[in-house]
Amino acid sequence: MPPKPLRHVSALNRIEILQVKDLTERDVGLWTAWRDLRPELVGPYFDVRYVQAIGAVVPGARVARLYTEGRIGGYFAYQVRAGVLQTLGAPLSDYHTLIAAPGFTPDLNLLLRATGAKRMDFQGWVGPMEPAAHTAVLNRRAALTPDGFDAWYEKQDHEHHKFFKNVGRCERNIVKDFGGFDFTWERVTPDVMDWIIGLKRDQYKKTGLHDIFDCGWTRDLLASLASLPDEDYGLRAGVFRHEGKLVAAEISLMDRTSIHLWFPAYDPAYYRYTVGIVLTMAIIRHLSPLGYTSFDFGTGGEDYKSPMTVHAGECLEGSLQYAPALGSRMLDVAVALLPARPKLEQARLSLRRRVNVIRSTEVSLGGWSRALMAMGQRAVMRLKPVRN
Repeated sequence: MPPKPLRHVSALNRIEILQVKDLTERDVGLWTAWRDLRPELVGPYFDVRYVQAIGAVVPGARVARLYTEGRIGGYFAYQVRAGVLQTLGAPLSDYHTLIAAPGFTPDLNLLLRATGAKRMDFQGWVGPMEPAAHTAVLNRRAALTPDGFDAWYEKQDHEHHKFFKNVGRCERNIVKDFGGFDFTWERVTPDVMDWIIGLKRDQYKKTGLHDIFDCGWTRDLLASLASLPDEDYGLRAGVFRHEGKLVAAEISLMDRTSIHLWFPAYDPAYYRYTVGIVLTMAIIRHLSPLGYTSFDFGTGGEDYKSPMTVHAGECLEGSLQYAPALGSRMLDVAVALLPARPKLEQARLSLRRRVNVIRSTEVSLGGWSRALMAMGQRAVMRLKPVRN
Protein backbone atom coordinates (compact mmCIF):
# COMPACT_ATOMS: atom_id res chain seq x y z
CA MET A 1 0.00 0.00 0.00
CA PRO A 2 1.56 3.33 -1.06
CA PRO A 3 2.25 5.95 1.63
CA LYS A 4 -0.29 8.68 2.13
CA PRO A 5 0.67 12.01 0.56
CA LEU A 6 1.33 14.96 2.83
CA ARG A 7 -1.59 17.38 2.98
CA HIS A 8 0.37 20.51 2.13
CA VAL A 9 3.87 21.91 1.82
CA SER A 10 5.28 21.33 5.27
CA ALA A 11 8.16 22.82 7.17
CA LEU A 12 11.29 20.72 7.35
CA ASN A 13 11.94 20.15 11.02
CA ARG A 14 14.57 17.40 11.20
CA ILE A 15 17.30 15.86 9.07
CA GLU A 16 19.14 12.61 9.71
CA ILE A 17 22.41 11.93 7.90
CA LEU A 18 22.86 8.24 7.05
CA GLN A 19 25.40 6.04 5.42
CA VAL A 20 23.85 4.37 2.39
CA LYS A 21 24.09 0.92 3.97
CA ASP A 22 21.83 2.13 6.80
CA LEU A 23 18.79 2.61 4.57
CA THR A 24 16.05 0.34 5.89
CA GLU A 25 13.43 -1.70 4.05
CA ARG A 26 10.93 1.02 4.94
CA ASP A 27 13.22 3.66 3.42
CA VAL A 28 13.49 1.63 0.23
CA GLY A 29 9.71 1.22 0.07
CA LEU A 30 9.01 4.92 0.58
CA TRP A 31 11.68 5.93 -1.95
CA THR A 32 10.25 3.59 -4.59
CA ALA A 33 6.63 4.57 -3.97
CA TRP A 34 7.34 8.31 -4.15
CA ARG A 35 9.43 7.95 -7.28
CA ASP A 36 6.64 5.99 -8.98
CA LEU A 37 4.17 8.82 -8.23
CA ARG A 38 6.24 11.29 -10.29
CA PRO A 39 6.08 10.61 -14.05
CA GLU A 40 9.00 12.95 -14.76
CA LEU A 41 11.35 10.65 -12.82
CA VAL A 42 11.85 8.36 -15.80
CA GLY A 43 15.10 6.47 -15.88
CA PRO A 44 17.43 4.35 -13.75
CA TYR A 45 19.17 7.19 -11.86
CA PHE A 46 16.09 7.70 -9.69
CA ASP A 47 15.91 4.04 -8.63
CA VAL A 48 17.05 3.46 -5.05
CA ARG A 49 19.17 0.58 -6.36
CA TYR A 50 21.44 3.12 -8.04
CA VAL A 51 22.22 4.70 -4.68
CA GLN A 52 22.59 1.35 -2.94
CA ALA A 53 24.94 0.02 -5.61
CA ILE A 54 27.35 2.96 -5.62
CA GLY A 55 27.15 3.94 -1.95
CA ALA A 56 30.04 1.73 -0.88
CA VAL A 57 32.50 3.03 -3.49
CA VAL A 58 31.79 6.77 -3.77
CA PRO A 59 33.98 8.67 -1.28
CA GLY A 60 31.85 10.37 1.37
CA ALA A 61 28.56 8.87 0.18
CA ARG A 62 25.63 9.87 2.38
CA VAL A 63 21.82 10.02 2.35
CA ALA A 64 19.85 12.76 4.07
CA ARG A 65 16.56 11.52 5.52
CA LEU A 66 14.23 14.51 5.83
CA TYR A 67 11.36 14.72 8.32
CA THR A 68 8.29 16.92 8.51
CA GLU A 69 5.55 16.86 11.13
CA GLY A 70 7.24 13.84 12.70
CA ARG A 71 7.08 11.81 9.49
CA ILE A 72 9.66 10.96 6.85
CA GLY A 73 9.11 13.38 3.97
CA GLY A 74 12.00 12.76 1.59
CA TYR A 75 15.51 11.58 0.79
CA PHE A 76 18.54 13.11 -0.88
CA ALA A 77 21.66 11.10 -1.77
CA TYR A 78 24.76 13.24 -1.87
CA GLN A 79 28.48 13.78 -1.50
CA VAL A 80 30.37 16.87 -0.31
CA ARG A 81 33.49 17.99 -2.14
CA ALA A 82 35.54 20.98 -0.91
CA GLY A 83 32.52 22.35 0.93
CA VAL A 84 30.16 21.90 -2.05
CA LEU A 85 27.07 19.67 -1.86
CA GLN A 86 26.68 17.47 -4.94
CA THR A 87 24.43 14.67 -6.03
CA LEU A 88 25.80 11.23 -5.21
CA GLY A 89 28.07 9.95 -7.97
CA ALA A 90 28.71 13.32 -9.63
CA PRO A 91 29.89 13.88 -12.31
CA LEU A 92 28.68 10.50 -13.58
CA SER A 93 25.09 10.91 -12.33
CA ASP A 94 23.44 12.70 -15.24
CA TYR A 95 20.06 13.24 -13.54
CA HIS A 96 19.13 13.74 -9.91
CA THR A 97 16.56 15.23 -7.57
CA LEU A 98 15.20 15.06 -4.07
CA ILE A 99 12.92 12.01 -3.73
CA ALA A 100 10.01 13.27 -1.65
CA ALA A 101 6.40 12.74 -0.73
CA PRO A 102 3.85 14.64 -2.86
CA GLY A 103 3.45 18.16 -1.49
CA PHE A 104 6.78 18.20 0.30
CA THR A 105 9.36 20.64 -1.12
CA PRO A 106 11.79 21.50 1.68
CA ASP A 107 14.04 24.53 1.70
CA LEU A 108 17.40 23.30 0.43
CA ASN A 109 19.19 25.98 2.45
CA LEU A 110 18.42 23.88 5.52
CA LEU A 111 19.90 20.84 3.80
CA LEU A 112 23.06 22.85 3.15
CA ARG A 113 23.33 23.67 6.83
CA ALA A 114 22.75 20.05 7.89
CA THR A 115 25.45 18.73 5.59
CA GLY A 116 27.92 21.48 6.44
CA ALA A 117 28.22 22.58 2.80
CA LYS A 118 28.68 26.16 1.67
CA ARG A 119 27.04 25.71 -1.71
CA MET A 120 25.08 23.18 -3.75
CA ASP A 121 25.97 22.46 -7.39
CA PHE A 122 23.64 20.59 -9.72
CA GLN A 123 23.58 19.66 -13.40
CA GLY A 124 20.53 17.64 -14.31
CA TRP A 125 18.08 18.48 -11.50
CA VAL A 126 14.61 17.19 -12.39
CA GLY A 127 11.46 18.65 -10.85
CA PRO A 128 10.77 21.51 -8.45
CA MET A 129 13.41 23.25 -6.37
CA GLU A 130 13.05 25.49 -3.32
CA PRO A 131 14.43 28.08 -3.38
CA ALA A 132 14.53 28.25 -7.18
CA ALA A 133 18.12 28.76 -8.29
CA HIS A 134 19.60 27.82 -11.63
CA THR A 135 21.77 29.22 -14.38
CA ALA A 136 20.55 27.16 -17.32
CA VAL A 137 17.72 24.92 -18.48
CA LEU A 138 18.93 21.71 -20.10
CA ASN A 139 16.87 19.66 -22.52
CA ARG A 140 16.72 15.91 -22.11
CA ARG A 141 16.94 14.08 -25.45
CA ALA A 142 15.51 10.60 -25.91
CA ALA A 143 14.45 8.17 -28.59
CA LEU A 144 10.92 7.20 -27.59
CA THR A 145 9.56 3.94 -28.98
CA PRO A 146 6.16 3.25 -27.33
CA ASP A 147 4.80 2.13 -30.72
CA GLY A 148 7.83 0.05 -31.64
CA PHE A 149 11.03 0.48 -33.60
CA ASP A 150 9.46 0.74 -37.07
CA ALA A 151 7.10 3.57 -36.06
CA TRP A 152 9.96 5.45 -34.40
CA TYR A 153 12.25 4.96 -37.39
CA GLU A 154 9.61 6.08 -39.90
CA LYS A 155 8.86 9.25 -37.93
CA GLN A 156 12.50 10.23 -37.40
CA ASP A 157 13.44 9.35 -40.97
CA HIS A 158 10.65 11.56 -42.29
CA GLU A 159 11.98 14.53 -40.33
CA HIS A 160 15.72 13.82 -40.75
CA HIS A 161 15.93 11.82 -43.96
CA LYS A 162 19.49 12.85 -44.90
CA PHE A 163 20.83 11.60 -41.55
CA PHE A 164 19.06 8.23 -41.73
CA LYS A 165 20.01 7.80 -45.38
CA ASN A 166 23.66 8.18 -44.37
CA VAL A 167 23.26 5.67 -41.52
CA GLY A 168 21.73 3.19 -43.98
CA ARG A 169 24.66 3.69 -46.35
CA CYS A 170 27.12 3.01 -43.51
CA GLU A 171 25.25 -0.15 -42.53
CA ARG A 172 25.43 -1.42 -46.14
CA ASN A 173 29.15 -0.62 -46.34
CA ILE A 174 29.77 -2.59 -43.14
CA VAL A 175 28.04 -5.60 -44.70
CA LYS A 176 29.92 -5.17 -47.99
CA ASP A 177 33.37 -4.73 -46.43
CA PHE A 178 33.13 -7.02 -43.39
CA GLY A 179 30.09 -9.20 -43.91
CA GLY A 180 28.48 -7.32 -41.04
CA PHE A 181 29.40 -7.08 -37.36
CA ASP A 182 28.17 -9.45 -34.67
CA PHE A 183 25.86 -7.57 -32.27
CA THR A 184 25.26 -8.60 -28.66
CA TRP A 185 23.43 -7.03 -25.73
CA GLU A 186 25.33 -8.32 -22.71
CA ARG A 187 26.38 -7.79 -19.13
CA VAL A 188 29.41 -5.54 -18.78
CA THR A 189 32.50 -7.64 -18.18
CA PRO A 190 35.81 -6.23 -16.85
CA ASP A 191 37.37 -6.70 -20.30
CA VAL A 192 34.67 -4.69 -22.07
CA MET A 193 34.74 -2.02 -19.36
CA ASP A 194 38.53 -1.68 -19.54
CA TRP A 195 38.39 -1.43 -23.35
CA ILE A 196 35.81 1.37 -23.23
CA ILE A 197 37.52 3.26 -20.40
CA GLY A 198 40.87 3.02 -22.18
CA LEU A 199 39.42 4.62 -25.31
CA LYS A 200 37.60 7.28 -23.27
CA ARG A 201 40.83 8.17 -21.47
CA ASP A 202 42.62 8.52 -24.80
CA GLN A 203 39.81 10.81 -25.92
CA TYR A 204 40.06 12.96 -22.78
CA LYS A 205 43.81 13.32 -23.31
CA LYS A 206 43.43 14.37 -26.96
CA THR A 207 40.64 16.87 -26.30
CA GLY A 208 42.14 18.32 -23.11
CA LEU A 209 39.15 17.38 -20.97
CA HIS A 210 39.70 16.21 -17.40
CA ASP A 211 40.13 12.44 -17.16
CA ILE A 212 37.23 11.40 -14.94
CA PHE A 213 38.68 7.90 -14.56
CA ASP A 214 42.07 8.97 -13.23
CA CYS A 215 40.73 9.09 -9.66
CA GLY A 216 39.87 5.37 -9.56
CA TRP A 217 36.53 5.47 -7.74
CA THR A 218 34.57 6.28 -10.91
CA ARG A 219 35.59 2.95 -12.43
CA ASP A 220 34.61 1.27 -9.15
CA LEU A 221 31.19 2.92 -9.46
CA LEU A 222 30.65 1.33 -12.87
CA ALA A 223 31.97 -2.01 -11.62
CA SER A 224 29.47 -1.98 -8.73
CA LEU A 225 26.58 -1.38 -11.09
CA ALA A 226 27.87 -4.08 -13.42
CA SER A 227 27.98 -6.62 -10.57
CA LEU A 228 24.28 -6.29 -9.68
CA PRO A 229 22.50 -9.63 -10.21
CA ASP A 230 19.13 -8.05 -11.06
CA GLU A 231 17.69 -8.93 -14.46
CA ASP A 232 15.77 -5.64 -14.72
CA TYR A 233 18.39 -3.20 -13.46
CA GLY A 234 22.08 -2.42 -13.83
CA LEU A 235 24.76 -2.02 -16.48
CA ARG A 236 24.57 -3.60 -19.91
CA ALA A 237 26.52 -3.01 -23.09
CA GLY A 238 25.61 -3.10 -26.74
CA VAL A 239 28.66 -4.53 -28.50
CA PHE A 240 29.86 -4.89 -32.10
CA ARG A 241 32.55 -7.52 -32.76
CA HIS A 242 34.25 -8.63 -35.97
CA GLU A 243 35.89 -12.04 -35.92
CA GLY A 244 35.88 -11.88 -32.14
CA LYS A 245 37.56 -8.46 -31.95
CA LEU A 246 35.82 -5.51 -30.30
CA VAL A 247 34.80 -2.85 -32.82
CA ALA A 248 32.43 -0.66 -30.77
CA ALA A 249 30.65 -0.84 -27.42
CA GLU A 250 28.30 1.36 -25.41
CA ILE A 251 27.81 0.98 -21.67
CA SER A 252 24.22 1.74 -20.69
CA LEU A 253 22.32 1.92 -17.41
CA MET A 254 18.93 0.18 -17.58
CA ASP A 255 15.76 -0.35 -15.63
CA ARG A 256 12.55 -2.16 -16.62
CA THR A 257 11.55 0.07 -19.54
CA SER A 258 14.30 2.62 -20.14
CA ILE A 259 17.90 2.70 -21.25
CA HIS A 260 20.34 5.49 -20.43
CA LEU A 261 23.04 5.46 -23.14
CA TRP A 262 26.09 6.32 -21.07
CA PHE A 263 29.63 5.56 -22.30
CA PRO A 264 30.09 4.87 -26.03
CA ALA A 265 33.45 4.02 -27.57
CA TYR A 266 34.71 2.59 -30.84
CA ASP A 267 37.95 1.54 -32.47
CA PRO A 268 39.19 4.60 -34.41
CA ALA A 269 40.10 2.31 -37.32
CA TYR A 270 36.36 2.09 -38.12
CA TYR A 271 35.72 5.83 -37.97
CA ARG A 272 34.48 6.23 -41.55
CA TYR A 273 31.70 3.72 -40.92
CA THR A 274 30.22 5.87 -38.10
CA VAL A 275 30.06 2.68 -36.05
CA GLY A 276 29.04 4.55 -32.88
CA ILE A 277 25.79 5.73 -34.43
CA VAL A 278 25.20 2.40 -36.19
CA LEU A 279 25.66 0.63 -32.84
CA THR A 280 23.16 2.93 -31.11
CA MET A 281 20.67 2.17 -33.88
CA ALA A 282 21.26 -1.56 -33.33
CA ILE A 283 20.61 -1.18 -29.59
CA ILE A 284 17.28 0.57 -30.20
CA ARG A 285 16.32 -1.99 -32.89
CA HIS A 286 17.14 -4.92 -30.60
CA LEU A 287 15.54 -3.67 -27.38
CA SER A 288 12.33 -1.99 -28.61
CA PRO A 289 10.55 -5.33 -29.19
CA LEU A 290 11.51 -6.35 -25.63
CA GLY A 291 9.42 -3.60 -24.03
CA TYR A 292 11.97 -0.78 -23.74
CA THR A 293 10.31 2.48 -24.70
CA SER A 294 12.82 5.20 -23.75
CA PHE A 295 16.46 5.50 -24.84
CA ASP A 296 17.92 8.52 -23.08
CA PHE A 297 20.84 10.30 -24.79
CA GLY A 298 21.45 12.83 -21.99
CA THR A 299 21.57 16.61 -22.35
CA GLY A 300 24.72 17.23 -24.39
CA GLY A 301 24.55 19.11 -27.68
CA GLU A 302 26.12 16.50 -29.96
CA ASP A 303 24.81 16.81 -33.53
CA TYR A 304 23.82 13.15 -33.85
CA LYS A 305 21.32 13.39 -31.00
CA SER A 306 18.73 15.63 -32.64
CA PRO A 307 17.93 13.37 -35.64
CA MET A 308 17.45 10.32 -33.41
CA THR A 309 15.63 11.95 -30.49
CA VAL A 310 12.84 14.22 -29.34
CA HIS A 311 12.56 16.61 -26.42
CA ALA A 312 11.94 14.47 -23.33
CA GLY A 313 11.68 17.04 -20.56
CA GLU A 314 13.78 19.70 -18.91
CA CYS A 315 16.27 19.72 -16.08
CA LEU A 316 18.22 22.45 -14.32
CA GLU A 317 21.89 23.31 -14.04
CA GLY A 318 23.37 25.78 -11.62
CA SER A 319 24.21 26.38 -8.00
CA LEU A 320 22.51 27.36 -4.78
CA GLN A 321 24.46 29.39 -2.27
CA TYR A 322 22.87 30.58 0.93
CA ALA A 323 25.26 33.53 1.19
CA PRO A 324 27.16 33.97 -2.10
CA ALA A 325 30.82 34.77 -1.64
CA LEU A 326 31.94 38.35 -2.29
CA GLY A 327 34.11 37.25 -5.22
CA SER A 328 31.19 35.45 -6.87
CA ARG A 329 28.90 38.48 -6.50
CA MET A 330 31.57 40.81 -7.90
CA LEU A 331 32.08 38.51 -10.89
CA ASP A 332 28.35 38.50 -11.63
CA VAL A 333 28.24 42.31 -11.54
CA ALA A 334 31.33 42.64 -13.73
CA VAL A 335 29.96 40.26 -16.38
CA ALA A 336 26.63 42.09 -16.40
CA LEU A 337 28.36 45.40 -17.20
CA LEU A 338 30.53 44.10 -20.04
CA PRO A 339 29.43 43.92 -23.71
CA ALA A 340 28.66 40.59 -25.45
CA ARG A 341 27.39 39.19 -22.17
CA PRO A 342 25.94 35.95 -23.63
CA LYS A 343 29.39 34.85 -24.84
CA LEU A 344 30.95 35.66 -21.48
CA GLU A 345 28.18 33.82 -19.66
CA GLN A 346 28.72 30.77 -21.87
CA ALA A 347 32.48 30.90 -21.29
CA ARG A 348 31.96 31.16 -17.54
CA LEU A 349 29.48 28.28 -17.61
CA SER A 350 31.98 26.14 -19.53
CA LEU A 351 34.73 26.97 -17.03
CA ARG A 352 32.41 26.22 -14.11
CA ARG A 353 31.54 22.83 -15.61
CA ARG A 354 35.22 21.94 -15.97
CA VAL A 355 35.97 22.95 -12.40
CA ASN A 356 32.91 21.03 -11.16
CA VAL A 357 34.11 17.86 -12.88
CA ILE A 358 37.51 18.20 -11.20
CA ARG A 359 35.93 18.96 -7.82
CA SER A 360 33.58 15.96 -8.14
CA THR A 361 36.17 13.36 -9.06
CA GLU A 362 39.33 14.42 -7.23
CA VAL A 363 39.20 13.80 -3.50
CA SER A 364 42.86 14.40 -2.68
CA LEU A 365 44.92 17.57 -2.64
CA GLY A 366 47.39 16.03 -5.07
CA GLY A 367 44.63 15.15 -7.55
CA TRP A 368 43.17 18.64 -7.28
CA SER A 369 46.56 20.27 -7.86
CA ARG A 370 47.42 18.15 -10.91
CA ALA A 371 44.01 18.69 -12.51
CA LEU A 372 43.95 22.46 -11.98
CA MET A 373 47.53 22.81 -13.20
CA ALA A 374 46.67 20.87 -16.37
CA MET A 375 43.58 23.01 -16.93
CA GLY A 376 45.66 26.17 -16.53
CA GLN A 377 48.29 24.90 -18.98
CA ARG A 378 45.61 24.16 -21.58
CA ALA A 379 44.18 27.66 -21.13
CA VAL A 380 47.62 29.23 -21.66
CA MET A 381 48.21 27.15 -24.79
CA ARG A 382 44.90 28.33 -26.26
CA LEU A 383 45.86 31.96 -25.68
CA LYS A 384 49.18 31.65 -27.50
CA PRO A 385 49.15 33.09 -31.06
CA VAL A 386 49.44 30.62 -33.91
CA ARG A 387 52.69 31.02 -35.83
CA ASN A 388 52.74 30.50 -39.58
